[in-house]
Amino acid sequence: MKGITSFGWAGALFRFFRSVKLAIVLILIITFTSIISTLIPQNREPSFYTETYSTITSWLIQTTGFNSFFRSFIFMVPSVLFFINLSVCTFDRLRVRIKRKAKYRFGPDILHIGLLILIVGGVITFAGRTEAFVRMEEGDSISLTGGYTLTLKTFEFLKYENGRPKDWISTVMLGKDGQIIKDSFAIEVNRPLKAGNKKIYQTSYTINNLLFISDPEGNTYRLNPGQLIPVGEDGMIFKDIITDLSVPDKSDIIFEKWVDNKIEKLVRLSVSDNIDIYTIMGTEVRMSTGLQIVSDPGYYTVLIGLILLTIGLFLTYYQKLGDDRL
Repeated sequence: MKGITSFGWAGALFRFFRSVKLAIVLILIITFTSIISTLIPQNREPSFYTETYSTITSWLIQTTGFNSFFRSFIFMVPSVLFFINLSVCTFDRLRVRIKRKAKYRFGPDILHIGLLILIVGGVITFAGRTEAFVRMEEGDSISLTGGYTLTLKTFEFLKYENGRPKDWISTVMLGKDGQIIKDSFAIEVNRPLKAGNKKIYQTSYTINNLLFISDPEGNTYRLNPGQLIPVGEDGMIFKDIITDLSVPDKSDIIFEKWVDNKIEKLVRLSVSDNIDIYTIMGTEVRMSTGLQIVSDPGYYTVLIGLILLTIGLFLTYYQKLGDDRL
């Protein structure tokens, strides 16, 4: 019976993908291009590359896909070829050992299978990974994909005695499809919350200076810095709140007065002052947490691959150790 390698072009193709040299070349290509990708900011707007790099460099980065490297053909093609190469090598090794009736060893085969699964998981992760950033104040709730709901119960900003930041702690409640999964979980800088294939990380905090104004009908409005109060055809933009530490009960509220689409001057006002028909009712300082939500669809695939790699390495070493004792 003829072997696989004897069937013309099919045999040549089989020998090509069985080649160790091909594996080395593909690993070098993947490694080299991956190193280059670390030097280029990923997944930015096209205008970023146009403004940051020369015309030719910007065109090359966006044409080749280096601006989104792990979704580009430069990464995907060598990865697929390496996957095929490793699959063929694994199959050929098994075929030869069965043909020669050699002593069967599970370790290397499990090792190869684990590596194949790890590659698949890596490609899924790089192609499907998403990141989102949200700011939340105490009591805020947001909906996540998969039916999850996240509610911020409390936020703490801890400091050392010398004033340096010590920790940011967002205590949240996690629910799914109307049911509470975790009533209270403290997300910290090195302690993310896991929700399905998502991980929620503590990344930052913000101090928000808020302004409250009311209209003649008694309706109250909350303003964040940068928001506009219309005054005729122009307006006043709320900029900041400055508190005199020697007089803590007194704060100056800073506005930009705009006329004809230009800043005319800065205006300082206080609580109870009027801005056209509006009255300044008060100010408040609130802290908001910054959370990063990372979705990784390849997480479990990568985990399975790593487990099989570990088992394969252990069995290979154990079987080799047994041979040395003979």
